Amino acid sequence: MRKYSEEFINDSDILKNSTLGFEFEFYIKELSFYKTLELLNKILNPVKVHGFRHYHPDMKPDASNFLLTPDLSGGSNMVEVITGPMSYFEAKFYLIKILKFIQEYGYTNEKASIHFNISFVDKDLTELNILKMILNTDEDEIYRSFPTRKNNVYAKSIKRIIPFKEYDYNNIPIDVVKNNIRIPEDKYYGINLLHINKDKGQQRLEFRYIGGKDYEKNIGELIYFMDKFILNVSNSISAKFTETEIVELEKHLDKNISNFKSFSSYDSFLIAFPTISLQVDQQSDYNVVNAYYNRIYNKLFLLLESTENIKNCIFNWLTAEQRLEIVDGNIKCIMNVSNFDFINCILEGIFDNCKIVNSQINDSQLLKCDVIGSNIKASKVLNSVVDNSEVKDSFFMNGYFNGNMDGGVFRSGKLGQYANISSTTKIVTDGENFFNTKFGEDDKKDKTKNIKSFGK
Repeated sequence: MRKYSEEFINDSDILKNSTLGFEFEFYIKELSFYKTLELLNKILNPVKVHGFRHYHPDMKPDASNFLLTPDLSGGSNMVEVITGPMSYFEAKFYLIKILKFIQEYGYTNEKASIHFNISFVDKDLTELNILKMILNTDEDEIYRSFPTRKNNVYAKSIKRIIPFKEYDYNNIPIDVVKNNIRIPEDKYYGINLLHINKDKGQQRLEFRYIGGKDYEKNIGELIYFMDKFILNVSNSISAKFTETEIVELEKHLDKNISNFKSFSSYDSFLIAFPTISLQVDQQSDYNVVNAYYNRIYNKLFLLLESTENIKNCIFNWLTAEQRLEIVDGNIKCIMNVSNFDFINCILEGIFDNCKIVNSQINDSQLLKCDVIGSNIKASKVLNSVVDNSEVKDSFFMNGYFNGNMDGGVFRSGKLGQYANISSTTKIVTDGENFFNTKFGEDDKKDKTKNIKSFGK
């Protein structure tokens, strides 16, 4: 039987020079927010846990001061414990303490996760060989232990940032690929790379892979993966590639280049996706579509690679707008999807700058989207326009809302003339406006009447 505690016993010299911080997402079971705060302070003493009843407080945690804050994106009773950076052995001690607290007083579901923030006392992350670290990240092993995290759009595969379209030839120099890796602009990857180029005291790698229902009960596996993450990063700083890694890269590139070329012509697309009707301005004539195919090929590939198993729907290319419409699709994203139009679809994922009409949206994040006549459930809606739509158990921030909202959180934004907010929705009125809620002058009295609001 494998003992997690002994797996990396010979690597203690590397582990002890690491610095760790954690973010624990979980739900409060029966306790109030303030009772939870009181118990955390008692159990984690001498560390002091500071409670803030608002989203993303300004206080920066350290090794002696942790945070307890609502995580409104997961629902009204999800909270997050955020630690400061600690030495390895101290971090392991508090990791176990907080996991046992969650076991007793909280619970987790598929929306909850734990994040490991890793840096080093004796090494600089600006010297990290990102490609080497990616090649040695065994995502399959992680998914075997936490299967619901596979294809999770909030912890996307880090291997997807390896470029491949530009390298359609054999014996690709590995340094060419290494030097063309671009750090993603969003944090929603299994490894968030956004902080590695900061000053030494601020730099860190955030590992977001682990989570799901009952993650807090797998203490042995959490410690195992924590140690493995640390060692992979450490071994990738100021390090060269091995022959094994070069072979692994070539396999990865061959697979992705093959996928890219598998429907490079309209005929090959028809063979690969027989249930998808490809149209141009609602015309499905073979000659018309074939004439435009090369113009839309990259767009098609991006959508198909960013989603799971699309079939039985229509792709319609709008020549005037240079945009692709998806009609009657059942879309589950495994990468962010940007600048598409969706009509009569079932959607799940992260959507950016999309127009969504008459669709069902579940467990998603919408950013700068235009949503009309749709149903939104258990989602985050940010900087978007939502009109004539039903929103349930969701989080709304900024943008314009002119529909019906049931439950969830209305953090900020402007309400339209026909907006209806339920009494179970948490909202801040103009009188208690630390969330910066804004109302139209004509609607202010009606919209604030009988609405339950946060207290400061």
